[in-house]
Amino acid sequence: MADLFLKNSYKSFLNNIRLLGYLFFFISTILNAQEKNQLKSTSTLQEIEEIPVTVFIDNVGKFDLNVLYTTNELVYIPIENLFRPINIACQPMSSNDVLEGFIAMESNRYKVDDTNKQITIGSKIHTVEKDLIKETGVLYLESSRFNEIFGIELSFNFRSLSIKLKANFELPIVKQARIEKMQSNISKVKGDVKVADTIIDRNFHLLKSGTLDWNVASYQNWKGQTNNMIGLGIGAELLYGEATISANYNDQYRFNNRQLNYLWRWIDNDKKFIKQAQLGKISVQSISSLNAPLIGATVRNTPTTIRKATGSYTISEITEPDWKVELYINNVLVDFTTADAAGNFRFKVPIVYGYTTLKLKYYGPMGEERVEERVTNVPYTVMPVKEFEYGVSAGVLQDSTHRKYGKGEFYYGLSRKITVGGGLEYLSGLTEDNVIPFAKATFQPFSKLTLNAEYAHGVRSRGLINYYLSRDILLELDYSNYVEGQTATLFNASEELKAKLSIPYKYHQLNGYLKLDYAQLKYASFDFNYGYVMLSANYKQLNANTSAQLNWINHQNPFMTNDFILSYRLKNNIILRPSAKYNMSDKTLISYKAEIEKSSYLGHFTLSYEKNYLANNYFINLSFKYDLPFARVSTVTTHSKGSFTTSESAQGSFAFGGGNQYIHSGNNSSLGKGGLLLYPFLDINNNGKLDKGEKLVKLSTVNISGGKAIFSEKDSIIRIPDLNAFTNYTLTLSDTDLENISWRFKHHTYQVLIDPNQFKRIDIPIKVVGEVSGLVSRTYQNTSHGIARILVKFYEANSDKLIAETLSESDGYMYYLGLKPGNYRACIDAEQLKNLELTANPTCHFFTIRTLQEGDIVDDVNFVLFDRKKEQPI
Repeated sequence: MADLFLKNSYKSFLNNIRLLGYLFFFISTILNAQEKNQLKSTSTLQEIEEIPVTVFIDNVGKFDLNVLYTTNELVYIPIENLFRPINIACQPMSSNDVLEGFIAMESNRYKVDDTNKQITIGSKIHTVEKDLIKETGVLYLESSRFNEIFGIELSFNFRSLSIKLKANFELPIVKQARIEKMQSNISKVKGDVKVADTIIDRNFHLLKSGTLDWNVASYQNWKGQTNNMIGLGIGAELLYGEATISANYNDQYRFNNRQLNYLWRWIDNDKKFIKQAQLGKISVQSISSLNAPLIGATVRNTPTTIRKATGSYTISEITEPDWKVELYINNVLVDFTTADAAGNFRFKVPIVYGYTTLKLKYYGPMGEERVEERVTNVPYTVMPVKEFEYGVSAGVLQDSTHRKYGKGEFYYGLSRKITVGGGLEYLSGLTEDNVIPFAKATFQPFSKLTLNAEYAHGVRSRGLINYYLSRDILLELDYSNYVEGQTATLFNASEELKAKLSIPYKYHQLNGYLKLDYAQLKYASFDFNYGYVMLSANYKQLNANTSAQLNWINHQNPFMTNDFILSYRLKNNIILRPSAKYNMSDKTLISYKAEIEKSSYLGHFTLSYEKNYLANNYFINLSFKYDLPFARVSTVTTHSKGSFTTSESAQGSFAFGGGNQYIHSGNNSSLGKGGLLLYPFLDINNNGKLDKGEKLVKLSTVNISGGKAIFSEKDSIIRIPDLNAFTNYTLTLSDTDLENISWRFKHHTYQVLIDPNQFKRIDIPIKVVGEVSGLVSRTYQNTSHGIARILVKFYEANSDKLIAETLSESDGYMYYLGLKPGNYRACIDAEQLKNLELTANPTCHFFTIRTLQEGDIVDDVNFVLFDRKKEQPI
């Protein structure tokens, strides 16, 4: 019985297996039929196949992608899987039936709707009834529709199973590569200059406009008054220099000349005695305290180029949390970083020769290039050996006293390690002597140690030590002693001592830095002390910052507070940021805050709630910021106990003279900037000039360090705005970007000096070259066959000037592309014929490359080789 039971059970098991197999086969057949019917209904195809392909993007790289290939050679591309590697926003909605995002700019939104078989982009609706299919939950679009709908050209090659991707806009991944390339341009600081085959210097004009900045803002207190502000700035080239004028009006105050800013700036680094000059509201690094704008003039023989010295120092600043910050020295990018959860960041700044200006640029968390600029002072001036620099400034303070100010200073490289300097500063109206003689000295015994001493007669003596204990651990000591009763500065303490220790660290994926600061101010009756300890840490998406502030008088117990901020970035661009402030002395909570940020193509949202126990109040804040192509707009709403306020703001800029009546609009300042207008054209007569009848050529790619090219659909002019004036930029062009293989750029690398407040036109000649081909064969026993690796040389028809050369292939085929129009002769290399004991018939071919827009083709340059002793040509 047991055997029979086992036997029947075994048969039953086999029958069940067979039944499951039949059922599985039946279901699979139905599903496959449904899939084929679905595809057939959309594209009348019978079979599809999923194949892997490699997608190539010029100057960026490649990535792998699985696509659907049909029997009638159509290719269907998975939209989301294509967009995500190139960083195009793509968000699935409602069970993957809808994809949403934006193309090129945040305002250009798109929506892929499988239910209605429509793709909406901007205000246009495209019907994709037969081109959009859904397979295994993934939306596929026929490859040719990407160019029509999204401006993305996909060229499929079945033989190599590859796709070449090009776009008529700057892809996000291309933009990222551009920024990374720009930010990696640290070599400029070391004085490394990329060799260019064409150098374009300044164009000087007596008057040429122009750029324009604008901003408006309004603030409303619902229980009080409304405050409105408006600003306008104009930029131009005037008397061969940069001229800017701006005004800001607030309806709560009477307009006066302090709300008006104007500056004329002239720079020419090729001059010997005066390289820089400024006129208008100038800024100076003064010893005296200037409590009003200074209207005057400045001249210097200091160039604006970067000249790397030895050593470095550190600057620490605060901005918004998670913002990216770039450091510029004399308008050249030298470093970049990201602020932590509390907005703290630091830079290790290289010491460069000469009078130096530092500029910081801040970018918002969405990568939307929300830029603010801040200029900071440099504590050191270092000069090369036996080099002399001077600066002279003079002006009048813009206040009721109209006090006169003047300063003359010089710096000289006494040796490789010592720089000395000094001068006179004058400020009328001082109770003591109006003239302040001063002297400075900088000593660098080795690169890790910098000593700076300064003496201002009747004002102060100062010493500064900058010492790197290791490669990155920096100790700074700063001591100042002020003369009792001095009135040049507003500083009331007799002595000031500062000590700073900065310690960065990194362990696997954990990194951050520790900062210790101490300051002491000595007054006649007491000493004020201040201490600060800050620890910042980053681990993957988590960022934490904690700091403690201490201050005390003499030997009293210190008053201590502590801040703690935590930031965590989720995958969907949401940032959670809780924070708290604690009174360590009283052991009480001062305040706490919870903040959430969301970044998307719709804009940047921030919602926060703060409870302040000291003020017995709460604050609810909702802000929205959005970058339009032509403006940056924001709105903020704040509610607290018994108060409700709102504010709105917008700012933007225009750059005129963009060619073909084009006006460039942007959301960043255009004052003090310049731009390029590139006119690529077919140089038919090869004279390097755009002549009548020579047509412009459309390009899709231009590489420029620190700039972004704009390609227009209306014309072939390439516009590159928002470039820093008086700065050299390197423009690189590649022949592979031309649509015709017979076209070549006459120059591939341009070094361009930007003119201020204007677009600068550059004609880009493209020469048309011809191709020549033929067969090199070898006779043997009255038969002929191709011969490989025979060297064919091309000369000018009536001279021995070698133009080019090429080798025959395995079947004897010879080909060369790149001859400009003219007369040539092609000859087999005589030395090779001699070594092979062969003779060529004919000895040389004479031919002509004609001047044609598409390039000329000569295809009958044939050679027959035979043994000069035993054979004759056939």
